[in-house]
Amino acid sequence: MKNPKLFLISGLLFLQVAVSITLATSVTYDMDYAKAPEGFQVWGIDLSGRTNNEAYQYLEREIPRGVFYQDSTYPLTITQSQNNLQSWLNTQLIPEGDSWWMNAVNHLKRMGPEQLSPELLDENEIYPQLENIAQQINKGGKPASMQLHNGKFAIQSGLPSVVMDIPASWEHLNESKGLNSVPLVVNSLELTPTESDLRKIKDVIGDYTTYFDPINTARTNNVRLAANAIDGKLIEPGGEFSFNQVVGKRDKETGYLPAYTFVDQTVVLDDGGGICQDSSTLYHAVKQSQLQVLERNTHSLPVTYVPKGQDATVAYGLLDFRFRNTTQGYIYINARTGNNWIRIRIYGVADENHPVLAEPDGYPIKPDPNMK
Repeated sequence: MKNPKLFLISGLLFLQVAVSITLATSVTYDMDYAKAPEGFQVWGIDLSGRTNNEAYQYLEREIPRGVFYQDSTYPLTITQSQNNLQSWLNTQLIPEGDSWWMNAVNHLKRMGPEQLSPELLDENEIYPQLENIAQQINKGGKPASMQLHNGKFAIQSGLPSVVMDIPASWEHLNESKGLNSVPLVVNSLELTPTESDLRKIKDVIGDYTTYFDPINTARTNNVRLAANAIDGKLIEPGGEFSFNQVVGKRDKETGYLPAYTFVDQTVVLDDGGGICQDSSTLYHAVKQSQLQVLERNTHSLPVTYVPKGQDATVAYGLLDFRFRNTTQGYIYINARTGNNWIRIRIYGVADENHPVLAEPDGYPIKPDPNMK
C-alpha cells in the first residue's frame, strides 16, 4: 500500500502549482479575460492581447465581399457570416461565468498555438447566392452543324456552353481569406459534334435510290415530308437511329395525307401512306454502309419499289426501323427527292469494315448521274 502521507504531499504540491499558474495568468492579464491570450491565432492571424472588438475588426475584413467572372462582379450578402464570427469570438474572449477560478482555467486553455478557427463563411447564406449567380452566368451552347449543298459540305462552327461549377466556386470562395472579390470557377464545354468531328465526314458509304409515281400526289407528299425529316440527320459513333423518332407522328397536323398502305394483307387509306418507301430506301443505304440493323419489319404484301422481301415497313408506335452507327466517326444522312425518285446517301468516315461505296445502286435501276 502506498504511503498516505506521501500521496497527500504530492497532491498538495500539484494543487499549489496549479494555483500558482492560474494566479500568475490572472495577474499577467489583470483578470481581463476579454483579451486574447499570448499566442492566440485565428486563420493564421495573431490576436494576442486584442479585445473582442479588436479581434472582430481584424478577422471580419478577411471575409470576401463578392465574386466575379470576366467583367462582371457580384456582391455577396455576408450578414450571417459576420454574425457567426462575432458569436464565436464571444465564446472565446468573454468569461463564461462568475467564477474567477473557472475563467482563469478557460483563459489558460486559450493560450498557445493556433486555435480551432471558425468557418469563414456561412454555407446556408452563401450557397443560395451562388446558385442565383449561376443562373445569370450559365449559357447553353450549340454543337457544330453541317449541310450538303451541290455535293459539298458547308460546316457551321458551334458555340461552347458556359457552366458555373457551384461546388468548386464555394470551395474556392471559402478558402480565399483576405480577398475582397474572388473569381468564380466557370467551365467552358464544347458540345458534340465538334467542327473537327464534322470535317472528318467525307466518304460515301451508302447510296440507294427508289422510284414512285408522282401522279399519286398524296403519297408523293408523304414521301417528300419523311425525306425532309431524315435529311441532314447526324448520328454519333455508337449512336442509334430510330425512323419513328426522327420522322415523328404521321397525321394531318404534321402535313401528312391519307394514302394507300398495307394493313394485315389488305390495302387501306391511312395518314402517311407511302413513307415506308423512305424507310425501305434508307434500309438499303444502311446495308450498303454495313451498319448494324437493330429492327426491321417487312410488309404483309409485296411492294414494288424494292426487291421482294427487302423492304422495311414502319408504323408509328408499333413497327420501327432502327440501326446503329458502327463506324468510328459521325455519319450524315442525305435524303433527296426528285420528280419520281427518292435518293438516300450516307456519308461517314470509311474504314475496312465500312469501305467507300464503289458506285450507287437503286431499284429497279441505278440513279442517273444528274440526280443530285
